[in-house]
Amino acid sequence: MDSQTPPLHADSGVVDTLQSLIVAFVLAMTFRGFVAEGFVIPTGSMAPTLMGAHVELHSTLTGYNFPAGLDQRRPNFDEVLDPMLGRNYPVGRPRVHPTTGRPRAGDRILVLKGLYSFSEPRRYDVVVFKNPTDPKGEAGNYIKRLIGLPNETVWIADGDVFAMGDDESRFSIQRKPVHVQRALWQPIHHSNYAVVDPGRLDRHYAGPPWRGEAWDTSGRSYRTDEAAATMLEWDMREMRLDDWASYNLLGQRSPGLIPVSDLRIVAGIVPDQEGLTTRLELFARSHIFEFTMTSDEATVRFRDADDPEGQWIDSQSQSIRAARPGRVRNVEFWHVDQSMRIFVDNREVVRLDYEWTPQQRIESATGMEDRRAQVAARNGAVEESQVRWHFVGSPVTLHRVSIDRDLYYRAATLEENQQRNEPTIRGEAFGTHPDNLAVLGDDQFYMLGDNSQASLDSRLWGSPHPFVAAQVDDSPFVVHRDLLLGKAWVVYFPAMYPLRDDGTPVIPDFGRLRYIR
Repeated sequence: MDSQTPPLHADSGVVDTLQSLIVAFVLAMTFRGFVAEGFVIPTGSMAPTLMGAHVELHSTLTGYNFPAGLDQRRPNFDEVLDPMLGRNYPVGRPRVHPTTGRPRAGDRILVLKGLYSFSEPRRYDVVVFKNPTDPKGEAGNYIKRLIGLPNETVWIADGDVFAMGDDESRFSIQRKPVHVQRALWQPIHHSNYAVVDPGRLDRHYAGPPWRGEAWDTSGRSYRTDEAAATMLEWDMREMRLDDWASYNLLGQRSPGLIPVSDLRIVAGIVPDQEGLTTRLELFARSHIFEFTMTSDEATVRFRDADDPEGQWIDSQSQSIRAARPGRVRNVEFWHVDQSMRIFVDNREVVRLDYEWTPQQRIESATGMEDRRAQVAARNGAVEESQVRWHFVGSPVTLHRVSIDRDLYYRAATLEENQQRNEPTIRGEAFGTHPDNLAVLGDDQFYMLGDNSQASLDSRLWGSPHPFVAAQVDDSPFVVHRDLLLGKAWVVYFPAMYPLRDDGTPVIPDFGRLRYIR
């Protein structure tokens, strides 16, 4: 009798399918629990690095698109400004409108959960952690930038980060890696967004903030036909160089704005002939910081602005490849984290780091001494920066002229209504004043939000939740290692983008898929 394969029963396919689904579910839960997990950004405390609920705005005057965060109230679009025009020209609903009919949700990110089991957290990582003030509530998960490491003392001075280790006797500036710094520059002005029709403004438009005799700055490119010495100067009356954040335009009201001096000036420079010399001067912190490029050399140097003899405190020079007439050379001048740098075609060609203590920094920024300087810095009484850009030796055209600012971490005072737990703590914000430095112990971290004006973070938290105090760490303001969930890795699902005329969100804005720096 021939043996025959018994027929398969129909229900065996169902069993196999269920088994496959169970295995897939277990693998997914294992991946979620130990490898990576998705989170949605709820607020704008990390903007513009990561965006919470927001709308995308578009200016019909300049063509500039930018996100603006939403608070709990209905946004008033009649109050809108175009960041490329500055705050002197409110444009309102008729000229700036949301490109979506509905608010967009926050960015969705992936977090590497097991990374810190194998490697130490690094300064300037973007980290997800359990909120030490409310680990079980709606705001149980927080995301901030890691600023202070265990066994350090941190001092935020004039917007920058200074730290001193247990075995050190002096604070030192904590500079950001280049790839992080490039991701954190925030635009102030860009020549590509020139006003199309100034007549549509409600008041006379004086032109872009860059001004200079013998210069035409009315279009997207700036031009002088003079080979003799000329100068472009930034007009502070037209647009201040401060820490205003356009993301906070519709909701969070900016407190008193603070002048900034950590700046990047960028342009594509095209000389008509050989022999062009360009020299940019930044007047800031009671000093003059000078960036010079000749046909074959790049130099950075600085001196005391009040020195009658004009002696340079320090300088660095490097040979560079000569510029070719008629060919564009993309140049960046950086003054950031007490460092001066020149980049040519995205390559650093010269650099000068200078070392000031936090006290020296604050006194230089305010022009005051001792405790008066601390109070002045906290209240925004910082000297305004000035920028002058000199050219000589050739007619020249400048393309894509832009000026950007760095993050500015604000000082503040502690407020009772910002603290959720007892005991309430008063005085200067944690880590922002010599009376309340951020002294970190073993396994303690100091976290700040990129949107410093609208971020509840290690500066302001106060006492931890009773559960955290009893089970993890009773120290105020800090995040213990046991509360870390992982490092933010990538924005995998940006806010939805509208395709239809009614503005209904349809697909993710895939152009904003990005690694998190």
